[in-house]
Amino acid sequence: MFGYFITALAGIFWIFRLIVALMFTTDAGFPIVPINMTFEIIILFVTFVCIIFIAKRKMIGAVIYLITQCAYFGVDAYKALEVITSGQAVQTSNYITLFISFIAIIIPVLAIMNIGLSSGKKGSMKNRKTDWFYGTTDYDRNLDDRADKNQYKF
Repeated sequence: MFGYFITALAGIFWIFRLIVALMFTTDAGFPIVPINMTFEIIILFVTFVCIIFIAKRKMIGAVIYLITQCAYFGVDAYKALEVITSGQAVQTSNYITLFISFIAIIIPVLAIMNIGLSSGKKGSMKNRKTDWFYGTTDYDRNLDDRADKNQYKF
């Protein structure tokens, strides 16, 4: 259930970044602007593919998603944090940018944790109610010489 939540959250964040990119290209007054529009478009395409891989529970998609998000939003978070700590953060857009960058980095970390934890459970999926009987070879039927081996067909 947590996997569905993370995938939905990543999809919602992708739609949000798509809206930010569209608002920037139309020159609308939006407080959040992308760092580099070309890189933003590339990140949007890569993120879309990674979200599909995350929905299919592939670890490679989550790792690529983390690398791309940290490469883009990590720099943005560092710049916003540097402006805030120097005392020049008069605008609230720096705080919003820092918050969005933090969310962008947390989502792939949660996706990696979720996929990693759920993939570890697959090996221990045994039916303990019946394994004591069917899981052993003690109760296999042994045929002797008197057993009827004919295949009766009508």
